[in-house]
Amino acid sequence: MSAAGAFIEGDPDTGAVVKLILPKVFATTFADVRQMESAIAASGLDWTLVRPTRLVDTPGTGRHRVRPDFPPAGGRKIARADVARFMTGALTENTWIGSYPALAY
Repeated sequence: MSAAGAFIEGDPDTGAVVKLILPKVFATTFADVRQMESAIAASGLDWTLVRPTRLVDTPGTGRHRVRPDFPPAGGRKIARADVARFMTGALTENTWIGSYPALAY
């Protein structure tokens, strides 16, 4: 699991103010996430790096939206349970190998 916020600067659907503030607030954390993704992508293994938006501690809904690389437009949060459900499906169905699916509601 990765983090959608670490790649917000390249997201065409994210506003300029968020792109200005969020990377500064989480600079160290986001740098670690980007380094982790690079290492995994270069590993030669089959991999999927799920990029959820802000994780919340609410019950899962059984629904989500997904888009390659960046969160779906307007998606700002997702429950941990729904991320886990998506990850289980991605593992058993091999649908996102070598990809960066971003999740949100």
